Amino acid sequence: PDEKAALCEAVRPGAQQVDPDCEWTPAQLFSFFNRRCRENLHIILCMSPIGSAFRNRLRMFPSLINCCTIDWFQPWPNDAL
Repeated sequence: PDEKAALCEAVRPGAQQVDPDCEWTPAQLFSFFNRRCRENLHIILCMSPIGSAFRNRLRMFPSLINCCTIDWFQPWPNDAL
């Protein structure tokens, strides 16, 4: 609870820049914070395509293929295909 209140107060200036006429409630400030996190959060995963560990991870977590942008920076070795 205390951390959430501190977080809401920390994002208040940014929220007021977006809509200065709004009376920002704690629930609205927390929603604003969550929306900003979703818009700005980027995660980078680096994995070697060699071996069965990579294949097993992809089978366990299919969203790594379905919901991600995959950039190949080097050609895949033949034993990884």
